[in-house]
Amino acid sequence: MKPKILIAMITVGNGHKAPAEAIAAGIEMLYPDKFEIEVPDFTNEVGDHILDKRHKASWDWMLAHPKITFAGQKLLDNFIPAKITRLSQKITLNEHAKNAAEYLKEKNFDLLVATHFQNIHALAIAKKKSAINTPLVGITTDPFDANAMWAQPNVDEMIVSSDIAKQKLIRHGVAAEKISIFGYPLGKQFIEIDKTKAEARAELKLDPNQLTILQSAGGEGIGGQLEGFVEAVLEADLDIQYIIACGRNSDLQKSLLEKAEKYHGKSKILPQGFITNMATWITAADLVLGKAGAASTFEPLSLGRPIFHTSYASFNEKTNIDWCLEQAIGKYIPEPSQLVAVLKKYLANKTELVDLEKKIAELNIKPGTLSIAKHLIETYLKSRG
Repeated sequence: MKPKILIAMITVGNGHKAPAEAIAAGIEMLYPDKFEIEVPDFTNEVGDHILDKRHKASWDWMLAHPKITFAGQKLLDNFIPAKITRLSQKITLNEHAKNAAEYLKEKNFDLLVATHFQNIHALAIAKKKSAINTPLVGITTDPFDANAMWAQPNVDEMIVSSDIAKQKLIRHGVAAEKISIFGYPLGKQFIEIDKTKAEARAELKLDPNQLTILQSAGGEGIGGQLEGFVEAVLEADLDIQYIIACGRNSDLQKSLLEKAEKYHGKSKILPQGFITNMATWITAADLVLGKAGAASTFEPLSLGRPIFHTSYASFNEKTNIDWCLEQAIGKYIPEPSQLVAVLKKYLANKTELVDLEKKIAELNIKPGTLSIAKHLIETYLKSRG
């Protein structure tokens, strides 16, 4: 019988689902057909649909009120003791943990992994209540942040993407020896892609020489002010290829296509739907624009492309902007006029853009997917593999 691995996640956006699926794919790449891996939307999976609905509704509310969310997260992280946060989570998740424990007994997993703090706490509480000895590994999905919500001391290990996140977990009560640092886990296509910019443009039928911008609105097409950016570029009549990844937002794509059809100038506006080969589109671009999510930050950086952030939804996302600014490999341009000014400068002289690519190359940012996968198996399942 194959050893069984649970990689628990919650589908609030794609920020916890994508790393979970990436790690599952990484294990399968390194150890094909050796393990049985399940990647469920965990709270729903164990039957706690009301809790799941409340959690996702609260996240939608936070996205709609970023200033309040930002202030609340800073308050939680800096002024409320982590022990109080954990006690609150224990009370909130008590019934959920009971259901989780029954689920674990039924499934009999050999390794537990979780990419959302609610999953980590629920599994830790379930293990303690029911004397379950299966190893539990938490994986934070905020590269440069690990607020008190993530700090669960009763895990076997916490995996983070930076020393910044490690120090925050230590401050919130997780033992230093339980924390490991690996690169951010990105999907299989970002590990396997082996194309030059010219090859990617030829495959996508893009102009091989025109300055090419890719702006992502995220999976759901809610990237913030996107139409304003497009209108500013059209008004400036810039000689660029402007690719917009509209995600699942067909109305946004339709609106941008209508704008492109009415426009007759130098800019090429190329609205796309939900892109499944994002690694190829990023490789084809000179510059990527997008919200400051973890994946949307590290996907272009892993392929050597600058990421200029146009918005952020919460405090933990702002840490991605801050890091890029500190490393001098990005910009924060929330206003369309700022984008136009940047593009005019690059059209006149690409030196700064070339320098950005050189700085990113020097940082050697690579996906941590396979390293994490190998570490999990070698550390916890070597005798079972």
